Amino acid sequence: MRSIHSSRLLIFGLLFVFVQAAVSLGYGQYILPLYLMDILAPAISLGVVIQVIRAHTGPQKGFWLLIGTALFCEMTAQLIWGSYEWIWQTEAPDIGIADIFWVSQSLIYLVAFYGWVRSGEKNRYLLDSMILVVSLAVVSWEFLIKPIYQGDENLDLITISVDLIYPITSLLMVFILTCWLLNGERRMSRGTMRMLAIGCLSYMSGDTLYMLLIDIHSLDSLEPWIDTFWTGAAFCMAVAGLRSLSGKPGTAGAEGRVGRVIRFSVPYIGLLLLIGILVFYRLTTDVFVWGLTLTVLLVLVRQIHFLTEREMLNDKLRQSLRRLERIASCDSLTGLLNRRVFELELEGKLSGPGQEPVAVLYFDLDKFKPINDNHGHRTGDLLLQAVAERLSSLQKDGISMARLGGDEFAIAVPLSSLGSLERLQELSEAVVQLLSKPYRLEEVTLRTSPSVGIALYPQDARTMPDLLDAADQAMYEAKRRGGRGFAFYRGG
Repeated sequence: MRSIHSSRLLIFGLLFVFVQAAVSLGYGQYILPLYLMDILAPAISLGVVIQVIRAHTGPQKGFWLLIGTALFCEMTAQLIWGSYEWIWQTEAPDIGIADIFWVSQSLIYLVAFYGWVRSGEKNRYLLDSMILVVSLAVVSWEFLIKPIYQGDENLDLITISVDLIYPITSLLMVFILTCWLLNGERRMSRGTMRMLAIGCLSYMSGDTLYMLLIDIHSLDSLEPWIDTFWTGAAFCMAVAGLRSLSGKPGTAGAEGRVGRVIRFSVPYIGLLLLIGILVFYRLTTDVFVWGLTLTVLLVLVRQIHFLTEREMLNDKLRQSLRRLERIASCDSLTGLLNRRVFELELEGKLSGPGQEPVAVLYFDLDKFKPINDNHGHRTGDLLLQAVAERLSSLQKDGISMARLGGDEFAIAVPLSSLGSLERLQELSEAVVQLLSKPYRLEEVTLRTSPSVGIALYPQDARTMPDLLDAADQAMYEAKRRGGRGFAFYRGG
């Protein structure tokens, strides 16, 4: 449903931008409908993001709260800007109260994106961003602002400097988003990331065009048309919010050496840009300058090589740790949890907030010993593996399954994940029916069935050992009834 809503909002936003662009190009100046559209776009987007904030309960809630605050600042700035023309009947100042909210909007967006960076990477992102900002500031001053300002003393350098904040902050957002993707950021869905990227690019395009066409070249008739970029960006943020509710976080795929080299090179784009300018626009025969340039490039290549090798070693280390963790937590024969880890998880369920009721299903296989004796231990092992495979088909979030030893298995499940005792009984019946079907193992067909004992926390026991013991006693009650069934613990 939410994905449908995001599609509808996306279509509405595209139509909104199309109408705004047509009206602005047709009139070539601001009219009341254009002012209203400038205000409505962030207002509608803010309303959507507020619903997104209410729906989120995890770590994304803070991120979308900042996005909503930025949209509020944009809406407020547009209200103030429009009020000069239609309420106070005067021309809006180049730098005024509205710019405070626009600058706040840009900075809040930047804080939101930077805040979503994993805690261990914040300092690296900050330093990478500073490299990019310094490089772009130097290039912008040398090749854009300085030549024009020196040729036209009527240009307001303060206004241009303030307006330069907007494209730079937007570019930084695009930079951080790019780093997210290259670093395997998957806490948000791809649809969410895509709309955030389009929104940031739209903000950056509008901000850049405004500075070039309005501030520098005074093409004021194009100002209403440039507004469509900011309108589209606001709708993109809202669509991204809706998609964050419906889209599942992605999973990071395998990355080769070339991909890592590209990823580690991105933060140094600004440095490479400055070196390129030094080489091609400041041609010199000074050996010192060329030596310094070559040394910086070699240091850069060495740094990227070092980071790539370190990342590959870290990948191998993480794989080894995952393998060791699996060996330590899983039964080597069946792949289910072993007894130690199962007891730890069960202890965690019992000590959780609110003392949530938990059920334990404890069972073994009827006539397993004769099967082992008559057909050999290899066949017995294959049977245990087949039982575990069938049990895994019942696996859901919150359910813990384990082989406790021999032919004994256990399942721990919070009653909240089932909904009622009737559902618990249905789960027990499903276990009995599933494990009672014939097993075709190599050249022999075997039949067995489980005897399931069920105990409830805190009704039957209040500690983990007592709960397992109660379920064990209930299992023997099921055996006394003939096996191939289940029994609840009755006390005593």
